[in-house]
Amino acid sequence: ALLVLAVATALGWWLIDPSRALWVFVAVLVVSCPCALSLATPAALTVATGALAARGVLVTRGHAIEALARADRFIFDKTGTLTLGRMVLVEVMPVRDDAARALALAAALERGSEHPIARALAGGEDGAIAVNGLRAVTGAGVEGEIDGRVWRLGRAEFVASLHGTALPADLQQKLGAGDTAIALGNAEGWQAFFLLSDALRPEAAAMAANLAEAGVRLSIFSGDALAAAARVGAALGIADARGGLSPEDKHAALKALQDAGETVAMVGDGVNDAPVLAQAQVSIAMGGGADLARANADVVLLGNDLRALPEGLALARRTVRIVKQNLVWAFAYNFFAIPLAMAGWVTPWMAGIGMSASS
Repeated sequence: ALLVLAVATALGWWLIDPSRALWVFVAVLVVSCPCALSLATPAALTVATGALAARGVLVTRGHAIEALARADRFIFDKTGTLTLGRMVLVEVMPVRDDAARALALAAALERGSEHPIARALAGGEDGAIAVNGLRAVTGAGVEGEIDGRVWRLGRAEFVASLHGTALPADLQQKLGAGDTAIALGNAEGWQAFFLLSDALRPEAAAMAANLAEAGVRLSIFSGDALAAAARVGAALGIADARGGLSPEDKHAALKALQDAGETVAMVGDGVNDAPVLAQAQVSIAMGGGADLARANADVVLLGNDLRALPEGLALARRTVRIVKQNLVWAFAYNFFAIPLAMAGWVTPWMAGIGMSASS
């Protein structure tokens, strides 16, 4: 557009006053400032990226700041995100075997895993129990063969699909109290249950309150039982707390929110969060989380401090306002300066000063 205007101006002045045509043409080219338009966004984003990093929020992808500013829904994983991720074994409830044997089997099945639940169960002396064909089922648990028999450790539904036995009635009420419940079983039925507890991050409540004050809707998507997710939701004032979700369930639920027109920021830390982190408009991973979660994230919380989230949201929104302010100034300058140069009222040296000042 600028080149067309400059050539048209040169032709016009060639007909009016050929002696001024070249200088007016040069003045139009110089006084215009497309560089102000091109600087408006990256300059602000670069400064904002540095300011966020100083607050422990590492931006890894270019679109993250603008997407974060638009986010109107924050979805949190529970274990390791809203909680400390340091699971503590509260109780072992054997069904067929004794507690020590059940814990040893669980430790053997979880051998080598870095999941918080695996670390909590690692205290059991596995006695060098040999496990063959060990495999992890994301969001469900682990399966392996011990002494020619297939064993499963994980969510109750995952273990129940191996033997088809309903959960004992006397255990249902206890397992629904809010602690994380892990089942152990084989083809013969339930073998044991493990109750684990995980403390909330001390800053989680303040973070949730600050985000709510900023007009953001909050949700919890957890693979743990609904009772465990609901208990954390109640402590943080998050009404939409969903539990018992597989990675596929989380992905589908997040997609449904996006289809309803919401801009979603997903906060997670585990391998099972990778699909939803990839689906969200802006994904945020805990710095101490799994490598796969960090690799799929647009933003990483370096210090695992959730208080950086509302600060980051406020700074992202401010950055977008500044970008718009920059663009308005750049358009306004060009809108007024170019017609003055076309009219022959701006000399080339004046145009140079104006262009530099605009940038």
